[in-house]
Amino acid sequence: MTEEPVPRNTRLVTGQTADEYRGTRGERRTMPTGENQIKALIRLLSDENERIVKTITGKLIEIGDTAVPLLQEAEIEQPEMAKRIEGVLDEIRGKRLEDELHALVSASDDGVDLETGAFLIARYAYPNLDVPTYRAQLDALAAEVRERMGVRVSGEEAVKTLGRYLFAEQGFRGNTRNYYETDNSYLNRVLDRRTGIPISLSLVYLLIGRRLGLTLAGVGMPGHFLVKYESERYKVFVDCFNGGALLTEKDCARFLMQAGYGFEERYLAKSPSRAILVRTLKNLIAIYHKLDETVKETRLTRFIEVLDGRAKGAEDQEEGCGP
Repeated sequence: MTEEPVPRNTRLVTGQTADEYRGTRGERRTMPTGENQIKALIRLLSDENERIVKTITGKLIEIGDTAVPLLQEAEIEQPEMAKRIEGVLDEIRGKRLEDELHALVSASDDGVDLETGAFLIARYAYPNLDVPTYRAQLDALAAEVRERMGVRVSGEEAVKTLGRYLFAEQGFRGNTRNYYETDNSYLNRVLDRRTGIPISLSLVYLLIGRRLGLTLAGVGMPGHFLVKYESERYKVFVDCFNGGALLTEKDCARFLMQAGYGFEERYLAKSPSRAILVRTLKNLIAIYHKLDETVKETRLTRFIEVLDGRAKGAEDQEEGCGP
């Protein structure tokens, strides 16, 4: 962010004027970053002068993580400044996640790590998310399914066992009552609440199934998301939103025809990890747009741009496909 000049003789953090802050010869001085000084900077976000606000915003972004707890505190205590504070917090935390996403996309030519990407998206809404704890939870769920499966089990029985465990025993279900809640799209909250939308429930199924060595893939049909299991002897589609119902290709074609999409083979193609993450982000963006949460909408759109840089072709089939 380019820092706008502060009007001359405007008093800043500790009674300094803008000239005193710059120095008598115009040189830039380092702004103090102790707690009291940061709080004083935050108070200045309420100034009516937009140039001052821009300068202070830039300084708080420069201070970075040290300012975050105080910004969060001020966001609660001074609701009249909530919008401006939200923007600063987003620049600090959102930009850091954006950089992490760049690194994740660049790390491998084989594809983005789906689990890491999903938790990265969740960390945008839940900055203090303890990712290792949730990974351990997925490990534990997989371990319980493995015990039920035994050693020599067919692919068909493995799929059915995983479905029974998740949807009957653990109670994972589609959130039909509050379908458009943002928490339905964040992996940590889906695990916490045992509810979500088709793509997020499918994500849980995928991540646990892959721990079990099952050959699973996401399938981003128009209007619905499924999981596909395929081996030499058995192929099935799992509808995780509807209790893990097992569908044939004909069932999928019937759904698409009845929903008005028509049927094309590509609708049942495997979705790459990047495409799954993009679709998740699009669902969130649509919700934040309706809520007029412009800052969140803009940041998540940037996340998509990062993913698109490596997956433009793969993501095209997901355009407008829904949850």
